[in-house]
Amino acid sequence: MKNLLLLTHNSELNLAAYRQLGINIFTEESITPQDYASIEIMLGWKPDISQKVLTVSNGSLKWLQTISAGVDYLPLKTLKEKQVIVSNVSGVHAAPISQTVLLYALYFMRDLPQVLESSAQHHWEPQADFGDAFVLNETTWTIFGTGHIGSELARLLQAFHAKTIGVNRTGHKAAHFDDTFAQDDWRHAVTKSDVLVNIMPLTPQTTHFFDKTFFDALHNTYLFINVGRGKSVDTKALIEALNQQKLQHAALDVFEEEPLPSDNALWQMKNVLITPHYSAQTKHQGQAWDKIFLPNLKQFMRDGTVPINQINMQNGY
Repeated sequence: MKNLLLLTHNSELNLAAYRQLGINIFTEESITPQDYASIEIMLGWKPDISQKVLTVSNGSLKWLQTISAGVDYLPLKTLKEKQVIVSNVSGVHAAPISQTVLLYALYFMRDLPQVLESSAQHHWEPQADFGDAFVLNETTWTIFGTGHIGSELARLLQAFHAKTIGVNRTGHKAAHFDDTFAQDDWRHAVTKSDVLVNIMPLTPQTTHFFDKTFFDALHNTYLFINVGRGKSVDTKALIEALNQQKLQHAALDVFEEEPLPSDNALWQMKNVLITPHYSAQTKHQGQAWDKIFLPNLKQFMRDGTVPINQINMQNGY
């Protein structure tokens, strides 16, 4: 019998299947300080209680399964020192995030801001006023991050006959990209792009990757989208790039500071679409998490290993 601390509330999680494997389940409500040292597995992370389980004297924690793709918010140094296996749910967000990115792009390309404003005023806009509307097959995209989400987005874009350029750490080839570049060679990747998308994990190398130097290299680029990590973007530099027309539009789901402060200048910009870190949301998240967690749990119960989505603790993703 192994003890699992469940730190997420989702009715679709198959708790019966966990118990059939010999798992005793604790929740945030049921666990007591006397139980901390007995927890071997954590599903989810809540700082207050998770830190106590991680650092308790004579603790037993062997494996942490997150319900996120990014793991930059975790105390990775401590987890590494204590030899705790960390795995994420990378891949389950590919469909909702990539489809949301297409929504962002089409919102601007099909002149939805103008359509919605006219609709709110009960005003029938003449067709001639939508002369700037265009379509996906006329665009070139540079996607920073060629993993599950980036690859799925590129696949969808290729179905619309858009050109896809990928940027990753080494420049290695990736599925559904017409071309790829290394992060250090990003200038060549963005030269002729209409849309730039950040889906990179947050590491020391990608923190403020999109800074003043990056934005100053652009020339009236149509759209910048961030569905990766908020701290990858220097917010001040982004606002300056929008004001200086280095960028025509931005669609932002993540921010350096969340919630985005109500007095932030981005709220006032008509050429900026802001969403509240929701692009990964989908109705059946629990089922999606279990497609990774259950196979991992079965293997862990057999031999203590985790075959799916184990984090490289050196790279941080």
